[in-house]
Parts: sequence; structure tokens; C-alpha cells
Amino acid sequence: MKIRFWGARGSFATPGHQYLKYGGHTTSIEFVSSSGQQLLVDLGTGATEFAKELMKGGFAKGEGKLDILLTHTHLDHIQGLPFFTPFFIKGNKISIHGPEVDGKSLADILQNQLNGYYSPLYGLENLAAGVEVKSMAANANLKLDDFEITSIHLPHGEASVLGFRVTCDGKSAIVMTDVEHGKAGPSKDILRFAHQCDVLIHDAMFSDDEYPGRVGWGHSSVSSAVDVGELTEAKLVVLTHHSPDSSDQKIDTMVAIAATRAKIAVMAAREGLVVDL
Repeated sequence: MKIRFWGARGSFATPGHQYLKYGGHTTSIEFVSSSGQQLLVDLGTGATEFAKELMKGGFAKGEGKLDILLTHTHLDHIQGLPFFTPFFIKGNKISIHGPEVDGKSLADILQNQLNGYYSPLYGLENLAAGVEVKSMAANANLKLDDFEITSIHLPHGEASVLGFRVTCDGKSAIVMTDVEHGKAGPSKDILRFAHQCDVLIHDAMFSDDEYPGRVGWGHSSVSSAVDVGELTEAKLVVLTHHSPDSSDQKIDTMVAIAATRAKIAVMAAREGLVVDL
């Protein structure tokens, strides 16, 4: 299984020379099985670049099939939805799976994102592709082609957020893009969920010195991400959901400090990074 990061930024996209190394696109992560099956987690602005890659193949002819998992529906995780080109090609088959919020189905939430106040698409029904939207609960189990998916609820302020365990080709990856474990640290359920994963993709929006002033914001510090990796015996921690205030130099420094104290491998997600498991 290969993992490719198309976007690793949180909150909002950040163009500019100080973001060239890690990129400014918001969250979008592609998984590829050994047989070539693809799975996408989150439709941040990075998904628009992934869409361009898909359009080089069968998706341009309406012959594509893709499953998309949404961790949640905050704007930075769905902002690529109205601009995801395969949606506009008749014949493509695309399924979107994600959480309900306050009793509203995922379809209703995404429909609102495409209404005329925010988008010229005026609704999911105007997408030419066959798009199926399915609400997904915590503790769900899905088999999507070569991928086995399990989900868990993550604490993220007042929001309903899912974490995913993606298993394929005998390897497993944990996705926790938006999570704040609190003073007590990660729950036993979360530690069991992520136990002995091959890679832990974890929120690290704040540096350790910033975090005390950001408690309650729904995000983690670098040390928190490393702690979860060590407690779960992960083989690799990939820090993601970088703050829009974090320049390349700042992220380099955060990773260097983390590497000096971590007992496991640590790196930061960047656009174009491929992790080959």
C-alpha cells in the first residue's frame, strides 16, 4: 500500500513562498493498493490536484470508480468538492462516506455546500457523475475494494469527527487529522484502535510551546502526536494538518525537535510525499 499526500494544511489554504516545501493545500490523502485501487481521505483543496491526476486516465472518459472518506465536513476538508473534476464526467462512479452531524445526513450537509449561495453547481443532483453519498457512523466497518476500513469517534471540540484505520496489502494506516486528546491523554479506545499500526497520520497543528494557549481548539501538539505513536507502537508518525501560521522553517524546527525525543520515526506530511508500506 502506498500513501500520497495531496494536501497537509489545516484551517485554510496558504499560498506563498514560505510554504513551498510542505505546501499550502488543505487535507487530502490518497491510498493506493498493490493492484492499483485508489481511496481518497478528505476533499480539501489538495483534492483538486489529485483530480487532475485522475483525469489523465479513465476518469476523463467516464470510466473511473473511486471511494472517498470524509473525516468531517469542516470547510478545510471539503473545499475541493465543487472543483473535483471527475464529478463532472458522466459515467464515473464515486461514493462519499462520512459522518452525520446533529441528525443531518452527510448528503444534506454536502448539498448545503453546493447551494447557490456558495457554488454555481446548485446541488449534488447537478453532478454529471454517478455520485452516491453515504452517512457513516463511528465503529463502522467497510470493505471498499482492496481496502478494509474501520472508524472511530475522535474528540475535536464540538464537531463530529471520524478517525480511520485503513488496512490493505497486510499493512495498516491510521488517519487522525483533527483530534485533541485532552489533559488525560488519548483514550483507551483510541489506543486500541491504533495499536501497532504501520503509520500514524496525526494532527500536529501546534508546536509544543504554542499548545498551552490553544487548549480547547480541537487540535494537537507535536508532542501529543508523538506520544500517541509511541503508546500505540506505531512504526512511523506523520505529522499533518499544519497550521496556516507554520512556515516551512517552523515545521522543519518542529520535526527536528520531535525527532530528538521520539523513540520512533517522525516526519511531516508535505504535498507529494509518498509513504510506501
